[in-house]
Amino acid sequence: MNILFATTSLPHARSTGAEIASQAFIDAMRMAGHKVHVLGFARDSSPPPPGSTAAEIRAIETASAGWAKFGWLVGSLLRHQPYVCEKFRSQRYVDLLDQLAGDLLVIDHTQMCWLLPQWQRWAKSLVFIAHNHEAALYATQAKRVRNMPQAMLLTRDSHLLRTLETQLAQAANQIWTLSEAERSAFEAMGGHGKTSLMPLAGQPLLPATRRAEKLFDIGLLGTWSWDVNGRGLEWFVRKVLPLLPAHVSVRIAGRGSEHLPGATPNCIGLGFVPDAAGFVASARVLAIPTITGAGIQLKTIEAIASGTPTVSTSLGLRGLTDLPGYVAAADTPEQFATALMLQLHTGRQDGTAGRSWAQKRQEAFERHVATALAKLEGWSNTAEVAVS
Repeated sequence: MNILFATTSLPHARSTGAEIASQAFIDAMRMAGHKVHVLGFARDSSPPPPGSTAAEIRAIETASAGWAKFGWLVGSLLRHQPYVCEKFRSQRYVDLLDQLAGDLLVIDHTQMCWLLPQWQRWAKSLVFIAHNHEAALYATQAKRVRNMPQAMLLTRDSHLLRTLETQLAQAANQIWTLSEAERSAFEAMGGHGKTSLMPLAGQPLLPATRRAEKLFDIGLLGTWSWDVNGRGLEWFVRKVLPLLPAHVSVRIAGRGSEHLPGATPNCIGLGFVPDAAGFVASARVLAIPTITGAGIQLKTIEAIASGTPTVSTSLGLRGLTDLPGYVAAADTPEQFATALMLQLHTGRQDGTAGRSWAQKRQEAFERHVATALAKLEGWSNTAEVAVS
């Protein structure tokens, strides 16, 4: 099949968890023998790889969008559309879809649902990849923010997204989700018999330089400037860190970790690190303090795949099964600190077990994607014969 993959930002750089997930689907589709053309927004003027087209160069994150965010807000109000969808609306995007047209359109992310009313112009079949149940996620965030205008905008988007997600669920031939919670949600919206849980495997963690020695005791890695992750980091620093012995060294890497409120002398924020895998390899134990959010966490999958002893909240392990023995769950600050110390004293790195777990998950993911597309291709061929 000729597949059009309509996404938000072009994912080939794999600079965020969402991009890693999107690229994994693209790669699996190509592995199954299909031609995939990716259409999305570029962050800079770097040429996209073969098989990808940049609709525009656009700063899609509100924080870096400048005056454009006010235009998105006005457009969302005039069209009665979610703000988070409006910022991806583009006539150039539509023009490119008209030129490309294929057998299957993949709408990647709910934020691209502004394409839904016209999707049959571009393809015979539609697959919707739901990275999250966005309506529920925005409703939860609205309850947590203290800024009243922001809370009102999040609440408005949640209500509008609920309608749009239902329309997507009913229109799509197939719905692919990353966790059981999302699969159940879209089943209830009208996707009965059309939803598939895809066991996303993440990307391999290969350090830039092989490092045998451990440089610190506990490592945390994430994009902490994102509100959902930032809340988990704040919980760790304020409630878990004080329970750890002063001699235990803690290093926190990722954007937003440069300034740590309430940090102690044994805890250092490193900011962005270019070699994330090298950072993971330098830690004796990894901590994943997830206290809010939805969907599945790629950083958890990749931590487990690295073979490094890991402590996570139950929420951070959502949707994951057959966990290796070096992974522990803890939900209260006291339990989390105790589990970290236990892993420090008894945990052992087992790269073989991690690689085996990741390989099985990758094979299952590729198999699920190939099977889903084969069913869709068979349905499409049958429909063509019936029409002719």
